[in-house]
Amino acid sequence: MHKLDSPQALSLRIRSFSRRSVMLSEALIKVRTLQPIQFVDLTDEINAHLAASEVEHGEVTVFSRHTTAAIKINEAEELLLEDFKQFLRRLCPPEQNYNHNDMSRRKPPIAPDERPNAHSHCMHLLLSTSETIPVADSRLALGTWQRVFLVELDGPRERQVVLRCANYVRQEPAELIEAVAANGFSGGVRNGNKLEHH
Repeated sequence: MHKLDSPQALSLRIRSFSRRSVMLSEALIKVRTLQPIQFVDLTDEINAHLAASEVEHGEVTVFSRHTTAAIKINEAEELLLEDFKQFLRRLCPPEQNYNHNDMSRRKPPIAPDERPNAHSHCMHLLLSTSETIPVADSRLALGTWQRVFLVELDGPRERQVVLRCANYVRQEPAELIEAVAANGFSGGVRNGNKLEHH
């Protein structure tokens, strides 16, 4: 093993070789929507999963398993959510003439409960299927007014949202731990005259 000549060299070596392992956890959130267009706030449920799964620092991907239900981050102000709904309806009115809604021209497979819902697919095209959000101290690192929504575009329906969480766990390779012990720096990195624990 390479011998370290000074506390400063040891500090640099430990910092340069520090690694983080990634621990993954997953969850499935089931949602029953009640309206044709609806914003369902998932923030508290996601934070509860992060705490229960001990995901301290990392990131979480929130993914909708549907082509007519999106995931978006925005503000949970009641009147603003109504503005969003009106905005989406104006862009993609359900009464428009859509090719997708002509079942006589559609090729199989066609779902048994298929609806004339091209407007919902068009709205989804403007939104997103997932959001990836940093996690700090077992909570979503959101801004003051940010909330995570499932955006229903073709309700009422049963919906599924997948959470995939990555927890970054800091680890030191075994050889560095041995180097620390050999140089008398147990449990920390010496920085000048101060022993810093990380």
